[in-house]
Amino acid sequence: MLGRILAIDPGGRRVGLALTDPMRIIASPYETLLVKNNADAIEQIMAIIIKEQVAEIVVGLPLRPGLEKSEQAKRVELFISELSSKVNIPVFTTDESYSSVEAEESLHQMGKKVGQDKGAVDRIAAALILKQYLKETQGY
Repeated sequence: MLGRILAIDPGGRRVGLALTDPMRIIASPYETLLVKNNADAIEQIMAIIIKEQVAEIVVGLPLRPGLEKSEQAKRVELFISELSSKVNIPVFTTDESYSSVEAEESLHQMGKKVGQDKGAVDRIAAALILKQYLKETQGY
């Protein structure tokens, strides 16, 4: 058994999550957490790790090739560091520079307005991060 992969799209107030199936074939939007800070986000994520039997985590990191790290990238790196120190499963990163833009485009194509469910953007962005990670690591 491989175990599920949890993808995380961290933000200031909302954290988008996506999960694979246990065989790591399908990436699906899972949930959007409303959080106060990193500690709150990590506490909620740890409960999901147990509940969903997560074996691996991938966090979207906004990279800007050739440029200095953005403030958001620095915040995400701090989050990753704090998360890694609390969980006993591997935590990886993948570039998520345009995942939110792609998520908004997907919602528009489905005829949904972003303002109706802002959390949907975060969940879909996490699923896009997860699909990218699966493609990079498993060729899907």
